[in-house]
Amino acid sequence: MRRQSVNEAQRLRGRNGGASFGSKALEIHLLGAAGELAVASHLGMKDLVYKETEAKRGSCDLPGIDVKTRSKHQYDLIVQKNEPPEKKYVLVTIQDKTTLIHGWIYGKQAMQEKFWADPAGGRPAYFVPKEHLHPIDTLVV
Repeated sequence: MRRQSVNEAQRLRGRNGGASFGSKALEIHLLGAAGELAVASHLGMKDLVYKETEAKRGSCDLPGIDVKTRSKHQYDLIVQKNEPPEKKYVLVTIQDKTTLIHGWIYGKQAMQEKFWADPAGGRPAYFVPKEHLHPIDTLVV
């Protein structure tokens, strides 16, 4: 909730055309925070989560890691065109109170033309299918 209130106070726009204000934007932040906590718990890094005092676009959720949380288990990992290629991106899905950590990939591996898509129309990004992710237990931090 803190991130969303800071974003609204600074009049920041939602990423890649996503919601900026109101309940939908807050829902996106809450989903993301839950995914970050799931990954931090799995990796034994709970003491490192939620350290930022203001929302900073491009910051890491955990050291060197950006957690991407989606609301349906069938969804792919999304990496935006302008995100750092050296970061590790982790896909988490949360649906019907079930949380799954699917795996991870380096940005440079995700940013391949074959993953470029625009399924929602007007919001293109790299969409990496789960079968291209490394198992979460191989993530070295």
